[in-house]
Amino acid sequence: MRILLIAHYFPPDGGPGTQRPASFARHLRVSGHEVVVITRAIERAARSLFDPLDTTMMNGLEDTRIERASLGADGSWSRAIAAKAKEVCTTWTPDVVLATLSPFEHASTAFALREQTGAPAVLDLRDPWALDGWMVHRHWLDYRRELRRMRTALTHADGVIANVPGARDAMQRIAPRTRGVDYTVVTNGWEEIDFPSLTAVPVGTEWRLRLSGTFVSSDFVRYPLLKRAWRTLRVSDEQIDGRGRSPFFLLGALQELRTRGHACGRDAVLEIAGTVDRATQQLIDDSGFADRVRVLGFLPHHEAVTFAANAHALVLPMHDVLHGARARMVPGKLYEYFATGRPILGLTPEGDAKDWIATDSRSRTANPCSRESISLALVAMHDEWSRGLTAESVRIPLAPTFTRSQQTAKLVEYLEQIVASRTTRSC
Repeated sequence: MRILLIAHYFPPDGGPGTQRPASFARHLRVSGHEVVVITRAIERAARSLFDPLDTTMMNGLEDTRIERASLGADGSWSRAIAAKAKEVCTTWTPDVVLATLSPFEHASTAFALREQTGAPAVLDLRDPWALDGWMVHRHWLDYRRELRRMRTALTHADGVIANVPGARDAMQRIAPRTRGVDYTVVTNGWEEIDFPSLTAVPVGTEWRLRLSGTFVSSDFVRYPLLKRAWRTLRVSDEQIDGRGRSPFFLLGALQELRTRGHACGRDAVLEIAGTVDRATQQLIDDSGFADRVRVLGFLPHHEAVTFAANAHALVLPMHDVLHGARARMVPGKLYEYFATGRPILGLTPEGDAKDWIATDSRSRTANPCSRESISLALVAMHDEWSRGLTAESVRIPLAPTFTRSQQTAKLVEYLEQIVASRTTRSC
């Protein structure tokens, strides 16, 4: 197949948004497919704290055709990428257009290219768009407008890919597929080349809890009165408690255990490989546990992999979901955590992430917004660590199903089904 891949984030961009399209491009090409990537040409000086550079992510992409769009005078990356894609398609015709979202404006680009080339348009949603609790709308009308836009895109696409079952189920409820091929799930994953072997982690004198990623602490920011009033009008589809993504409850539990004289609080060290913003740093400083927190900052991908593989336990912070609902997302880092074979402390609501972590007897899950729940999980995991029961790294049976190669094979099968279906309809 000839696949046009539209990816706003792509190496040498760092961070989680770039890994999925990069892995698709690598493995599709290895499988014998021709791939052309349309992405941004972002200057080093234009990068921000949350738009890091990671040249190591270019490994394995040296022979991939990558067309980079330059930012125009209007300041719109979406329009720049759309223009570059249309230009490429004047001399090269794809069999299928695959747009990985967000930004969600790229759905329109995929549909425009379908009109130009006749190739089916497939949307790959890294997040559940208007159904994502982290997408907060200014007011109810804004939310309804975005939901309508999402429904239209899902309905008009030739295929739609969700990255977790929970997101697929939510999309099916608002926009049942009546044309093209049904929804499918292609999860994120881990690269086998990054984890050639498992690392044993001896007990030592410190119990190293490690987070490879970022905390989100915006719910603790104190806004001016007028801004606080305006924020009360905001609406989101999924009712969540975002405080669970911060270190607030975890650090509170650790400090409480230390105050009580528990060995867990004495031995634990929290190490963070990721960007720490001002709000998160303030929570760390105010926790009473700051002397046992180490911030390494953003690490290139290969260093982040080594960092995670040498943890005594890995921390996965998530938001809580209200009213007994299930989460519609899974943090991308969970798949690499599974690859390490290390125990996981999942601060997770009900949902796919919690279900998968629960299949590992050495890992624990806890309510992300409950110090008591987190304390119980910490004590249980510390006890097993102190007795040397978790020194060896062991992958759970689910882990091999999440390799990037396995997930790209599922993607290929889905794209071939769509191409065949569209060919049949046009005959």
